[in-house]
Amino acid sequence: MMHPTSRNSFFLPFLSLLILFCGVFLFAKNTLLPSKDAKLASYYIHRIKKKVKSAIGSEEDPDARARYEFERLRNPFTNQIPENIRAKELSFSAKLPRNAALLRAKNVNPAARTLIADWNQRGPFNVGGRTRALAIDVANESIILAGGVSGGMWRSTDNGTTWVKTTEPTMLHSVTALAQDTRPGKTTTWYHASGELEGNSAAAPSANYRGNGIYKSTDNGASWQILPSTQTTNATTFNNVFQWNWRLATNSANTNQDELYAATIGGIQRSIDGGATWTNALGTNSAVQSNDYARYTDIAISSQGIRYATMSEVTTDGTGSSPEKGIFRSVNGTDWTDITPANFPANFERIVLDIAPANENVVYFLAHTPGFGKFNTSIWKYTYVSGNGSGAGGTWENRSAGVPDFRTDIGDYDSQGNYNMLIKVKPDNLNQVFIGGTNLYLSANGFATGGQTRWVGGYLEDVNPYPNHHPDQHVLTFYPSNPNRLLSGHDGGLSRANNINTTDSIRYEDLNRGYITTQAHGIAINLNERNNEILGGFQDNGSWVTQVPEANAEWSDLLFGDGSFAAIATNSWLVSAQEGYIIRYAFNNNQFQGYAQINPIGVEGFDFINPYLLDPNNQYVMYLPKGDSLYRNSDISAIPVSTGDLNTQTPNWRVINTLDASLARRITAVAVSKQPADIVYFGTENGKLFKLTNPAAANPTRTTITGTNFPPGYIACITVNPNDANEVIVTFSNYGVISLFQTKDGGTTWAAVAGNLEQNPDGTGNGPSTRWVTILPSTNADGQTKYFVGTSTGLYATANLQGAQTVWLKEGQTTIGDVPVDMVLSRAVDNLVAVGTHGNGVYTVNYNIDIENPASADQVVVRAYPSPFSSTNPVNIEYTIPQASRVTIKIYDVAGRLVATLFDESKQPGNNVVQWNGQSPGGGRVHSGIYLYTVATASDLQSGRILYLGE
Repeated sequence: MMHPTSRNSFFLPFLSLLILFCGVFLFAKNTLLPSKDAKLASYYIHRIKKKVKSAIGSEEDPDARARYEFERLRNPFTNQIPENIRAKELSFSAKLPRNAALLRAKNVNPAARTLIADWNQRGPFNVGGRTRALAIDVANESIILAGGVSGGMWRSTDNGTTWVKTTEPTMLHSVTALAQDTRPGKTTTWYHASGELEGNSAAAPSANYRGNGIYKSTDNGASWQILPSTQTTNATTFNNVFQWNWRLATNSANTNQDELYAATIGGIQRSIDGGATWTNALGTNSAVQSNDYARYTDIAISSQGIRYATMSEVTTDGTGSSPEKGIFRSVNGTDWTDITPANFPANFERIVLDIAPANENVVYFLAHTPGFGKFNTSIWKYTYVSGNGSGAGGTWENRSAGVPDFRTDIGDYDSQGNYNMLIKVKPDNLNQVFIGGTNLYLSANGFATGGQTRWVGGYLEDVNPYPNHHPDQHVLTFYPSNPNRLLSGHDGGLSRANNINTTDSIRYEDLNRGYITTQAHGIAINLNERNNEILGGFQDNGSWVTQVPEANAEWSDLLFGDGSFAAIATNSWLVSAQEGYIIRYAFNNNQFQGYAQINPIGVEGFDFINPYLLDPNNQYVMYLPKGDSLYRNSDISAIPVSTGDLNTQTPNWRVINTLDASLARRITAVAVSKQPADIVYFGTENGKLFKLTNPAAANPTRTTITGTNFPPGYIACITVNPNDANEVIVTFSNYGVISLFQTKDGGTTWAAVAGNLEQNPDGTGNGPSTRWVTILPSTNADGQTKYFVGTSTGLYATANLQGAQTVWLKEGQTTIGDVPVDMVLSRAVDNLVAVGTHGNGVYTVNYNIDIENPASADQVVVRAYPSPFSSTNPVNIEYTIPQASRVTIKIYDVAGRLVATLFDESKQPGNNVVQWNGQSPGGGRVHSGIYLYTVATASDLQSGRILYLGE
């Protein structure tokens, strides 16, 4: 999706660059960082007036990323992403052994510790990601809670100055809604929901952000536990509406019960015991396999306990008409009255609502109504009069004529097909109403007319991002003590306005310092030189750079849009946006020379996230796939750079190979050898792999080296050993296929090396999606060659590829955790490994220790599964001990009280397993909830959490 974003910093105090082109912006307020520092005067780059469409090659498409994700994740044999795969792959991955070498190395003496470190968070410290959950503590306005859709829950106790992540690394990081129990004496209780249903794409319900239920905190958001009632032990089918959640709401008027509502896919769910149990209030809470229930829902509750809810006409699979649809009102939460106005559009999808705090009889609704209203959008005002609120008991005003229309493509209201929608009424004025789509708007008369509407966030009229704000609005919240002060959550994280009661433009401050929720599509390091430079391309947040190792260092922005692939060389930084738009920052002896558009001008049809790379032996030779063709540029330094207008010529590009229509539609990955040089490998979306050994020739010869055991899947990554061009690893990112293949003879023969990352030898089952792989060669004759693979459940490593018997070990379990890793890179000059996650930014480590066999030293390897478990489906606590020892296994409750001792005997080296079905020593059952287990030997102790669902 094309979402130019806003940041206002770049480098030290020397170079200032600003380029506005095609809706994608280049900023360089340069303080060129140390390795490229030079005595440069400031430059101001005038804006280049071009339209969005002409730059990107197509209009903004909110489903573009969903299609990209679908293509690379779908099972090629079923053309579907497996049902509930997120829950299944996390459960499977929990059983995989971990690499504790880095963690244990922290306990050695300080002198030895200089050689090792755990995975280090590298930011970007000042860039936030997509945020749908945001709230201010009603008891203490210095406490703010916020959640990213794949970045987890975060908490600030100093009004947004600093942030701490409160989601544990092994917890699901998808956060979509947040609610506080606001009753006196109860305000330390919070709830957050998981599971983002993005856009209207048919692929979206199977995408990677399906949730696993609702979480609860009783310590004011400092920690979270899953509510067992919202999670299922049956991960084989979609049978739980709590896997997608739109809104949570608590009922402050109910002083006797802990009343909580969840607007889920399919309906409105109600709990009166703080989420321990649920009943269906409206719609359904049963399995949604028939696809005939409302896909989009919403819920709001007044301070007096009056509930309003919306149910979309469109069904859970995006087609048809749901049986319960419209707008509803209830005074008790169990009996609902349909108050939908008679003239409401027949076709409507998502409807969001807000109750006016200044007069709770007034409710505003914002609806996506295809075929009705300006830009397929409707605004409605409801005023309760009497009775049950239906008919003459309520009055309706259709205010759709007031939908913002600024007579420009960028200024008109745009919800991108339900993707970004919000409506919020100012607490002290029922006529001051915000609505959000791509932009944020404020009406002084409740959108009764368009003349009193201001455009107050998102983009500016010239497509420049609104200062310290960001396009794509998801949530607003007001400070309880000051209704003129608000927080805004959007695709760029968090912003605050300290005074909205003004006729001038609203001024925001950025609150993203330390709120690390960015979603990396690609990262880059200099593969040949020892330095701290990292480039990153982030979803909806453009491309950024850092040149210092500190975690709290601010990154500097280079390019806006959907950040994509990047590359670093001695004299170049290459960054890109969606659909193959590539910019080079050029340097000479560390002095900035200018920038240039690198992708061949006039060529269209690039992928949403399009790969490219520089030749490791010649930083000016570049390879760029486009559809079924592979382009090569023999000298990108000849493309003229500028500190003013962008170049209009891109010389030296030529197509060096085009695939026959029978072979593939698109090239999805490319790699080039370092030693020996000039061997090019490239792969396709349907599992074909090819090799060129003379890429500079007039007509390079292509050799097909597709393995006979390759699946017809999406080749996401090709990695070549930098010391041996004959060793190549190919990554398939699809579910349901064997995902990793290695050759040591340049592609003549191939061996599957995914090993324990696959549940079944043929690739079927619940193994994770593998996204990227890197080879870190040995730096000495006795050292290890290490392999790292980024997957949808985190990072794994091995030093011993043994075909199907390969054992991959989990890396960074207390840092990277289970967040998807879309790219991992390494370089041998200093053993640096860099990881780009889809939700928690970038991590690095200088990997100066050997990867050990999980049972090679004194480490106890423990995995507990399934979790959650029940009395009929007990948990298995499986453990491996490397030497004979007494083993003690105990269960504790969350208060630290001993619940049961499961085992206390001497064991010989090897694998063992103990089961627990939730039974206490006296023979009774324990209560459902979170429990802790410990496995102790004479030299080690391991622990973890498990979730018991009861009978």
